[in-house]
Amino acid sequence: MAEAATIVSNWKDASIWSTAQLPAREQFGRWCEFVNEAHLHWSIERSSFDFFPAFIREGRFGDFRTANLTASPQARVKGTRSAAEIAQDDEALYNFLYVAAGSECLTIDGEDIELLPGNLVLWDTTRPMDFVTGTGLHQVTLAVTHSRLHRIFPRASEFVGKPMSCASGLNKLFIDHLLTLENQFGDLTREQAWRVLDTTLNLAVTALENGTEIVKHNGKFDLLEKIRKYIDENLDDYELCVTSIAKQHSISPRHTHRIFGEVGISVSNYITSRRLDRCKIELASPACSENSVTDIAFRWGFNDSSTFSKIFKREFGISPREFRRRNRH
Repeated sequence: MAEAATIVSNWKDASIWSTAQLPAREQFGRWCEFVNEAHLHWSIERSSFDFFPAFIREGRFGDFRTANLTASPQARVKGTRSAAEIAQDDEALYNFLYVAAGSECLTIDGEDIELLPGNLVLWDTTRPMDFVTGTGLHQVTLAVTHSRLHRIFPRASEFVGKPMSCASGLNKLFIDHLLTLENQFGDLTREQAWRVLDTTLNLAVTALENGTEIVKHNGKFDLLEKIRKYIDENLDDYELCVTSIAKQHSISPRHTHRIFGEVGISVSNYITSRRLDRCKIELASPACSENSVTDIAFRWGFNDSSTFSKIFKREFGISPREFRRRNRH
């Protein structure tokens, strides 16, 4: 059997991801182009540099992008994303930006955010923003479409521009995962990518909630995570509903609704969203090619194939069968 193709070729060949392969005078221009390719449109001050050695690597798959970027050690670069730049883009992305080395200053909603090694912040391509790179900057970014993140985390916009440390605990776990993902991203097969990125996004959301006071201050964070875990472990249960969840956790259905309401999503919508994610993974998997769309839908808690197809197309803009066809190569 032929080995499955990876999603990006030559991912580990550092030479093709470096500006150093270009003539010195062209290096900064290529770096600016990369910023606009990976992070949508920016207006960058075109300073004159004799040379600008930098690492620039980007990968894309489905609703996700990864970007690994350094800036020339001695350079200080300024960039602006105003309404004019935002208007040039059709996409809307949230970006989990992690500073691995050096420093960077962002300005979001008029607030200056100083990022040092070990800091993570969420930024939104639909909101104006400025950046100024510091000495020796190395940043790694995970970008995800608005629609994809909002399906499981509707209040994402409230977390934009709130930096947090990733030196320990759950936040460090997410960053260790993110750095490993970026290092291996291009070498994943399509099936692996569907599975891994689903896990990555859920871990990113958990880290955001854990790292800020927006959710933690109400004392329900631990219970919310416990319920989410229970739901994910029981998606194949046809009887999974707010009543059964509440009973399992010795709380009332009303209290269960209230906990999810505080993060902007209903219990039933969360269950449906997670079931759709599982179905999407299996529809793209060669290992499940002998299973019909109906088989997969029923395995993950849907009890009517017609209803499943309508929900799937409403969420992803494509039927389950067409999605499977497009992801078989």
